[in-house]
Amino acid sequence: MLDTILFDGWKSVLRIAIMCMLAYPFLIVLLRFFGKRSLSNVNIFDFVITVTYGATLGSIITSDKMSFADGVVVLFMLTLLQYIVSKLSVNSKGFADLIKANPSFIYHDGKFYEKSMHKHRIRKDDLRGKVRQQGLSSFEQVEAIVLEGDGSLSIIKKGDTQSKDALEGVERSDA
Repeated sequence: MLDTILFDGWKSVLRIAIMCMLAYPFLIVLLRFFGKRSLSNVNIFDFVITVTYGATLGSIITSDKMSFADGVVVLFMLTLLQYIVSKLSVNSKGFADLIKANPSFIYHDGKFYEKSMHKHRIRKDDLRGKVRQQGLSSFEQVEAIVLEGDGSLSIIKKGDTQSKDALEGVERSDA
């Protein structure tokens, strides 16, 4: 039994090598054809597609129950559906509002947005770390901290901008 766990014959090794040489370049071409946004992690749907690409590619390469043609159809359909969702979100504000998370204030003008922090499971210690990563020593140097729709935190330094355009549309859930 140990011998089949370590090496089960050249047939499976050859199949994996061939599937790698076919599936990986196919995915690269597919993503280049559909554009840069396919792996941009702009919203939760983009993230899910990215993870699904990896899982599908892994299945194509390692599973003897999935043919290359099956894998191509799965990858193509995932990419096509993601492309349709991204086009609809660009062309329809209502659709975009439905699928994209809005940015939220976590900190603004010296005030922590406690309800928003609790809702998104963010601690002040997490924010302190982000502030330090920006090279700042205190919250007094921070105009705002925004939880973006993709889950990242943006730190706006005081005096960075003369205009507040970047903060338009950010939810104020504690106000």
